[in-house]
Amino acid sequence: MTPLAKRLPRELRRNIGKYLGIFLLMCGSIALTSGFLLAAYSIGCLIDDMRDAYTIEDGRVTTSFEATKDQLKAAEDAAGDVGGVTFYKNFSIDAIIKKTAGDDGTKRTLRTYAHRTKVDIASYCEGRQPKTDDEVAIDRVFATNNDLAIGDKVELEGRTYIICGIMTQPDSQALFLNNSDFTVNTITYGVAEVTDAGFAALEDAGGAPAYTYSFTFTDRDLPTADRIDAEQDMVEALTDADARVDDLIDADSNQGIGYARDDVDGDSMMWMTLLDIIIVIMAFVFVVLTDATIEEESAIIGTLLASGYRRREIVLHYLTLPAIVGVVAALLGTALGVAFFTEPMRGLYYGSYSLPPFQVYWSWEIFVKCAVVPAAALILITLVGLLRKMGKTPLQFLRHEASGKSGTKRGLQLPERMGFVSRFRLRVFLRNLGNFATLFVGIAFGSLLLLFGLAILPTMTHYADNLETSLVAEHQYTLKAPLELEGTTEEREQWSALERLQSVDGALLSAAQDADDELDDAADAAQTAADAATASPSAESLTAAQDALAKVQDKKDALYARLDDLADALGCNRDEAIDLIDKASKIDTDNDDIHPVNTTDNGAGAIAQAEKYAVYQLQYDRGDGNGEETISVYGISSDSRYWKGLNIGDGRVVFGGGLLDKFGWSEGQKVTLSDKYEGEHYSLEYAGKDCVWGSKSDMNIYMSIDDFNELFGNDAAYFNGYVSDEKLDLDARYFAGDTTPDDMRAVGDQFIGMMSKMIGMMIGLAVFIFLLFMYLLTKAVIDHSARSISYMKVFGYRDSEISHLYIRSITLCVAVSLVLSLPVIIGSLTAIFRSMLLAYNGNIEIYVPAWSMAACVGIGFATYLVVALLHTRSIKRVSLAEALKVQE
Repeated sequence: MTPLAKRLPRELRRNIGKYLGIFLLMCGSIALTSGFLLAAYSIGCLIDDMRDAYTIEDGRVTTSFEATKDQLKAAEDAAGDVGGVTFYKNFSIDAIIKKTAGDDGTKRTLRTYAHRTKVDIASYCEGRQPKTDDEVAIDRVFATNNDLAIGDKVELEGRTYIICGIMTQPDSQALFLNNSDFTVNTITYGVAEVTDAGFAALEDAGGAPAYTYSFTFTDRDLPTADRIDAEQDMVEALTDADARVDDLIDADSNQGIGYARDDVDGDSMMWMTLLDIIIVIMAFVFVVLTDATIEEESAIIGTLLASGYRRREIVLHYLTLPAIVGVVAALLGTALGVAFFTEPMRGLYYGSYSLPPFQVYWSWEIFVKCAVVPAAALILITLVGLLRKMGKTPLQFLRHEASGKSGTKRGLQLPERMGFVSRFRLRVFLRNLGNFATLFVGIAFGSLLLLFGLAILPTMTHYADNLETSLVAEHQYTLKAPLELEGTTEEREQWSALERLQSVDGALLSAAQDADDELDDAADAAQTAADAATASPSAESLTAAQDALAKVQDKKDALYARLDDLADALGCNRDEAIDLIDKASKIDTDNDDIHPVNTTDNGAGAIAQAEKYAVYQLQYDRGDGNGEETISVYGISSDSRYWKGLNIGDGRVVFGGGLLDKFGWSEGQKVTLSDKYEGEHYSLEYAGKDCVWGSKSDMNIYMSIDDFNELFGNDAAYFNGYVSDEKLDLDARYFAGDTTPDDMRAVGDQFIGMMSKMIGMMIGLAVFIFLLFMYLLTKAVIDHSARSISYMKVFGYRDSEISHLYIRSITLCVAVSLVLSLPVIIGSLTAIFRSMLLAYNGNIEIYVPAWSMAACVGIGFATYLVVALLHTRSIKRVSLAEALKVQE
């Protein structure tokens, strides 16, 4: 073993605090970040694989009644241009579930399917699929949140079932009762599977089935625009075949399928940002410690150079320990992350989303980012620092001039009226000015990480408050098609009759219509035969007339039979059915300019205060691979009573404050938006600051409703929503959703709920890094003053007195740094949040309340006090022999 190699164990023991700090800093940071990123990456891979592994649908269509084979065949034929489509029966019943014992009375809904084997195939975590008609398998998250387990008995629609399995469904990864809901509901809503017989029994018990048909395209890689066109063609074909379509949901728009993946991607972006901050912090620590090592070992390096050692040998010697410590910390941290932290990170998502059993997918990219990059940064920065210092001569090293100083510098003359203690502390500060400047930067980095964790929850709460106040009315209704609130009693009765007739099987209406046409034809034929008999009386003409009259009677009987069938389906008698048909016939359904009239009269007051609007969603490319922002374009009345202060009309476009804050568009810039469903592109100009409206959470674009309809090629009278401060009763056939301030609060609460699970972990990581960071940097100050401390001991100063002089100086510097760094780190946080949340929909502005800044300073100072106790021990260990060492 070479003499230099023999020094390594001794150097490690002598600097165990420094190297242990580096090791813990790297190992702990890498363990947490690699654990989360690997868990998020694995969940993302798992979700991506589910599309083929569990045959997730490409979309679904819901009809009012069970579609016939001919109707489904018409829809399949409509998709022939894109390679074909396959429909699957996917009926469900929203059953009320109760525990047979100990139920608390809360209304809970379990969307129950017959066991599916061809599309949206369930993954079982425990137990098995149902095999008898009294068995049910339920969703894992719903079961966990409601304390249900295999073997428990529950009631569905009053019928008893035994839980035989715990499973997840790929089309319900996120539990949304309605696709238009803003947040998941894992407490009072879940999904389940029963056998075909069990489903029939549930239907017999009073459950109303939803006639849903899932479909997959033969070409599963169809562009979105082509897929949407095909879906619209299929809906038109179903409608033309007399099927009443209630809903169409493409897989990309199905929140149950896509919400979990989007959330994982967004959180991964946040943790990658956190990892970048940690790498910068570690790089800074390495720079400081490398310079401190060179200065501390300056005389030794000079002696080695003077003894004939080459600079390359010395560089490799001083690089060895940091490299070993860095590589071991990186590898061990990654191993700990995979072994111990992946599971807790997985639990953050598996508590909210219904996903198949977890398995770890290895990612070399994450390994490189979490292990290779930090270790390489430590080695490279240390190497650069050593090479930068190795240009000095042996004499300069022996004279401790490696830091760039030459000779002895005359000290600054201090006022004599200052007391000894004050002058001494000021001398300590001035002599370590470079170290204290470094300490300030280091504290700023540590505070940045700490405030990052402390500010997330207030920021999300502030965002939730902005969302709640962003609504201009108590209710913002969206419609599937225009629906007029105003109308006469006669018009309401006519539209009510039409809606009631359309609520029954279209085949019954078609049969009644055909029977009526046949009766008319028979009556015309009878009249013709009677006229012929009158004009030329004969036995043959009279017989023909009698036969024609008999046929009329037969057709009349057939019509009455069809009307009776229709009346039975409507739950009324024949005369009432005829009256409904008569009223409905007065509506010209072929006239596209006629809007349906709401069948419920909401009252003159409620109707007068309600206001029409139109809305459509477009996408904006965020750039740099950050995906697309979904932007709602609103068409509103120029004199709106709800959207106040908007300068719209005559082609003017107004942008929400959040859009300008997030994307920073300049005056006169053309903003290109795309329609992923139609494949169209729209260019809108931002005219300047006078065309901005709303808070920094407002991500909408506003224009007059006339300009809106012209832009999108709608009829002049088109609209698809109402804003109202009063609750409106709208026909279910046209109702799409109702957004209230409570709904917007729920959106914010969902953000808070999911983020709060990580807040404690991030703050713990920040405090851990802060502790080590503070220790390493302040230790450099103590080590730099080791000779002065030794001199003071020679002069008879006690350890407590020395600590009083040195530690207090550092304490004052730390306290001032903690306060003065706040403006810097708040500005940095703003930039970090912008980068981190760019891939999220919406604009979440950083919000740092006073209490979080106070908490940051308090936690930072409390952490330093722990470090100060350690440094008190370090001062005690400075020996008197240090003062006897030759300086030059």
